Parts: sequence; C-alpha cells; structure tokens
Amino acid sequence: MEMQQNHRIRRQLRETNAFSGTSLFFGVLSSVVCSAIIPALGAGRIATVLGAALGPLLVAMFTTRGPGLIRTVGIASVTAIAFVISLGGFTLPEAIAGDGSLTSDRAGTFVYTKRGPAPTPAQAAQATRTAPVPEPSEPPSSPSSSPEPSGPSQAGAEIELPDQRECPEIPVGDVKVCKQIGVGNAGTKTVEIATGEMSGAHADDFVITQRCDGTLKPGTGCSVRVEFRPSASGLREASLILYVQPGNVTREITVTGNAIALDGTE
Repeated sequence: MEMQQNHRIRRQLRETNAFSGTSLFFGVLSSVVCSAIIPALGAGRIATVLGAALGPLLVAMFTTRGPGLIRTVGIASVTAIAFVISLGGFTLPEAIAGDGSLTSDRAGTFVYTKRGPAPTPAQAAQATRTAPVPEPSEPPSSPSSSPEPSGPSQAGAEIELPDQRECPEIPVGDVKVCKQIGVGNAGTKTVEIATGEMSGAHADDFVITQRCDGTLKPGTGCSVRVEFRPSASGLREASLILYVQPGNVTREITVTGNAIALDGTE
C-alpha cells in the first residue's frame, strides 16, 4: 500500500510539470535576471534575495498545473532549486575573484565576498619595523606651532595658485580687468574652496567680479577675477584671501597695480 501511495505521489508531481526542463529553465533564468537587475538598481541584499526567490515563484505558478497540495509542493521545489542555482552562480565566482558583487559596486551580491588587498612585501616589512627613535639633538616639535598654509600635510589639501597677481597699469579713475587667478586642486582629495574679501590699505581699489566657491575634485580648478579701479596714483596693493577645507588652510594672494596720475588728480 505504501509503495502504491509513493508511486501515485511521484506520478502526480510529474503531471504538475514542475520538474520539466522548461519550468526549471525559466525558473532559473528569472532568478538570475532578478539577481542581476535589482542590485544594479542600487537595492540592498534583502531586496536582491527576495527578487531572486520571487522570480522563479511567479514562473512556477504559470508553468505548473494541477490542483491541491501536490502543485504547491512542485511550485516550492522549482523556486528552491532555481534560487539555489542563482545563489551559487553569483556567490561562488565572487568569492573566488574576491572583487565584490558581479553586478553592482558593493561587496557581494548576496553575501559579503570582497577581500582586502594583500600587503606587498615592502608593506609587510614596514609593518614589522619599529618606529625610529628621534635623535636627542632634535628638539620636539611644539604642539602650539601653527601649520603651514598649504601642502600635503593639510589632509590632502594641495592647492595650486599664484602668490601674486599684477594688474595692468591704468589711469586713475579707469577700470581694468586683471588677469584671472587660477585655483587648482593638485591633491588626491576633494576640497572646499571659499573666496574671502579683499583686504589691505588699498582694498577698495580692487573689486572681485568672479569668485571661486564650492567643491573642487582632484585635477579640477576654478578662477577668481578682480577689477583694478584705482582711486589714487602710484602703486596700489591689496590681498585676496582663499579658505580651503579640510585642514583650515588659508591662502593669500597679493594683488598689485600701478595707477597713472591724470591732470588734476594725485
């Protein structure tokens, strides 16, 4: 009796079409497609797992037939088989390569598979080397000493710009645009630039007409434009201040211009 019942159950499962080649093929295909599309759209692992299981479930519901519990078992079986194949098809090559997800910029489609870079022999030797002891003749650096206004020590803030900009010689009362002041990010990190105001004894003779404010990625730049509007003759001089983050870096550019006296002016 028990053998007859088992034979009847196997026959009913075959009749559901759950284990046919067509049903399994489309079930696995739908699971793989969902596993590739969902993480590529930026969804997390939970959404990817749900999509990888929901795809073959929907396919199995359309490709299987028959009533009752036997069809339900067939649908569950197709879904489980397709999901396991999809899971292994993504996780195994990711674990072997160690480069993270095959479909998105994260550490694995289903599980964390990204390995850290192996240290080079030079790095390994450096890690085991003890720190050098400072010579007694070298005085310790004072914690209150102020940092240099620029350079790689300022949290990657390496800003390229001229120290001085000379404006064209013009008569008193005239207006002339000075050569632009280029500001470039020569470092490896993104920085924030803010243009301050002109300062100095002749600050009113120089007007900022274009500012350099905002974010500068590595290798990019912007420019500051200044107009020379002398109110008196002679050499006029002011300072332009730029503020850089990170590092609280302050850069100063000296702007000069010579004004020619006209009749009746000094």
